[in-house]
Formats: sequence, C-alpha cells, structure tokens
Amino acid sequence: MKINLLLLSLILLIGCFSSRQVDIDSLEKEIASLQIKCAGLETKQAELYSKYEESLVNIDTNKASIQELYKKTVQLSQEVDEINIVLKNKACSASAVTDIRVPSKLYENAYNDFLIGKYEVAIMGFKAFIKQYKEHELAVQAQYYIAEALYSQNKFVNAYEEYSKVEANYPNSEFISSSRLKMALCLELLGKKQESIIVLQSILKDFPNSSEVFAAKEKIKLYNNTKTNGKGKSKNKN
Repeated sequence: MKINLLLLSLILLIGCFSSRQVDIDSLEKEIASLQIKCAGLETKQAELYSKYEESLVNIDTNKASIQELYKKTVQLSQEVDEINIVLKNKACSASAVTDIRVPSKLYENAYNDFLIGKYEVAIMGFKAFIKQYKEHELAVQAQYYIAEALYSQNKFVNAYEEYSKVEANYPNSEFISSSRLKMALCLELLGKKQESIIVLQSILKDFPNSSEVFAAKEKIKLYNNTKTNGKGKSKNKN
C-alpha cells in the first residue's frame, strides 16, 4: 500500500539521519514534528478509505458523499506526499551540515595528535582523512603532516616518499615548495647530498619567490663550501 511505502521511506530517512553524530537538534525536532503530523494524516486517510469502501457497498449512500470522501482522501494523500518531500529535504540539509563538519573535525583530531607528539596516531588519522575525503581542501595538508610526523621520528626514507606525494597528488598545492625542501633534507640526512642539491636547485628554478628559496640557497652554499674545504685539505695532505 502506498502509505506503508511512504512510512517505510520516512523511517529509513530518519534512521540514516539519526546515525549522524552531529549537533543538529533543531533539524531533528522539525523532522520529528513532521513525522508525527504525517502519522496523524495517514490515520485519517485510512479512516476515510474505510468509510469510502463502506459507501461503495451501501446502495442507499448518496453519490455526493462518496465523491466528497474520495476528494478528501486524495487531498490527504497529497498532504502526506508533501510532508514526505519536506522530510527528505530536511534530511539532505542535515547531511550537508554533517558533510561540512565531520571532515574538519577528523582533520583537527589528527592535527592535535601531531602537535602533542602522538605521531603514529596522527598518521593513522591523517591517512583515514585522505582515504575518505581525498578531494577536500585539507587533504593536501593531511598528506604533508603525514610526512612531517615521519620526519619527526627520523624515518627519513618513509618521510621522503610521503613528501613526494604532495606534489604527485596535489600538483597545484602551495605546499610543494615546502615539501621539496624537506625532501632535500631527507636526502642529505640519508647521505645522498648530490641528489639533495638537485632538489634544492629545483626550488630555485620552479619557486623563485617562495619562502623556501633562502633556505635552499644557504644549503647549496654550505654544501659547496664543505666540498671546497674538503678538496683543500686533501691537497695539503699531499
């Protein structure tokens, strides 16, 4: 019966909506109120259907009364449909609020763990965030802080790989120059200084106006001086 299907759809919508752990009490109250109203209308509609059917089998019933009952039944059915539409829109609105708040909260929790040095927990949180909200504006920051957490634990090989994902997955991000600088530092700490220099030089070329340029120049200068002094000492020994 159409009414049963409508009621079922309402229950499913409310069930899905109530599972969201978001502070949207006002929307829940509106939906509950509409649901009660809808239930009352359905009861009235059922009663009218019953009277309408009785009228059809009653020979003495006035045809005008039958038409009036039918008219009221149709009207109530329309009202139920309208309430169902309103409920659906409310549920969508609640879902939209949830979609806005939940990602930010997940990122915030992971970032707070990062700040207090709970790096493994933070990494799991950031990865879960990226998996679920890869297109979110905070996703690139989550990726960057995964690398930062690994760097803070002296896991330079893994950190290098995660820093490289910033540019690979988010080519237009403002975090690329920062990631490249940290990649260069990882390579230096791994004893790959020549490769580190190549990455530093790419910062000068591709991001000449970035704040990382100064650090890149100083690193290159320091490396060249160390290299020159090393050769000088070798000559003196001979």
